Parts: sequence; C-alpha cells; structure tokens
Amino acid sequence: MKSEFKFDESIICPNDPTATPTRIAEYKDYYKIKYSICKEQNPKHIVEIGVRAGYSAWTFLQACPRAKYIGFDANNGTHGGQGGQDGSFFEWAKKILSGYNFELIELDTQRINNLNIGNVDFFHVDGDHSIRGVQHDLDLAIETLNDSGIILVDDITYINTVRTGVQNWLSQHSTTTVSKFVPSLRGEMIIRKKQ
Repeated sequence: MKSEFKFDESIICPNDPTATPTRIAEYKDYYKIKYSICKEQNPKHIVEIGVRAGYSAWTFLQACPRAKYIGFDANNGTHGGQGGQDGSFFEWAKKILSGYNFELIELDTQRINNLNIGNVDFFHVDGDHSIRGVQHDLDLAIETLNDSGIILVDDITYINTVRTGVQNWLSQHSTTTVSKFVPSLRGEMIIRKKQ
C-alpha cells in the first residue's frame, strides 16, 4: 500500500512506559499500515474502542483529517492502558487530537450492549483483550457499520486471546462477514459485512 505517512514521535506520551526507543522505531511501520488501511477506506465516521494515549486515533485522522472520530475507552489502566491508571493517557489523547473533529468518551464497553451510533465507515477494535471481551466489542462494532464499512482489529498475532476471540467470532459470523489478515508488528484483521 502506497503511503505518504510519517510517524511524528512528538505524539508519544512522556509517561508511557511501553514507548521504549525500540518500540518507537517499530511504530513507524506499524502505524503506517494502519494509516494506509484507513486512507484506502476514506471514512467520514471513525469509531474506536481502546483509545489509550491516542496514537491510533491520531494516525487515522492523519489519513482522513476531515473525518469525525469518536473514541471509547474505560480509562482504567487495564489492557493497552497499562501505565495510564491516573487518566493521563486520556488527557494526552485529547491533546494530540486537538485540531481534529473528535469526541472521547470514558466508558467500559463491556458493560453495554449498544453504542447507539450508526453509519460508521471505519471501526477500530483495540479494547478489552480477553477472548470474551474482544468478541463483545466486535458485536458492538458490527452493529454500527454502514454497508461499506470495515472493522480493523489490532493485536491478532501479538496477543493469543485476541486471535482466539476473533477467530471464534468470525466462525460464528461466517455467513454474514468476510475477513482479511494484514501482517504488521501486531497483526491486523479487516472485517466486512458480506454484500
């Protein structure tokens, strides 16, 4: 996928314990892939479960700066939020997304059965990394998509429980969805409704 994306290291939260020099170097290709997928989809409405410090959100809005972005995060320091228990990741995300059309909602999506939004072109799932958790977030995501929308799931090859959860969910929805694996640092899965 051709891309003009350049990762800006200034978006890294200063108190992010996972952002080692090695990891930051890996981010350049990792987020370039996410950028390319989003750019190709060219969404008007982007939704994400699992905002953390906003790196993916920033990447998606770099790809499609006119899109409306809504991000949901439990903001409790679990899963990808490790190190952000004090709420600093959520505040950092607000800072790096300023200038874009965004809304961040502090919410544990595992406690709800409907996001009450629709017509979503692009939905990024990177929240609860348990088997049941990722399946629940996929249930929420699929209900929001318009006919041409996609779900992009992170951590397919990086976290075994995510991979298992996604595989189980896809087998349960094999008559209504199609999927495509995209290699990356952590592995991406694109899911669409069957047309």
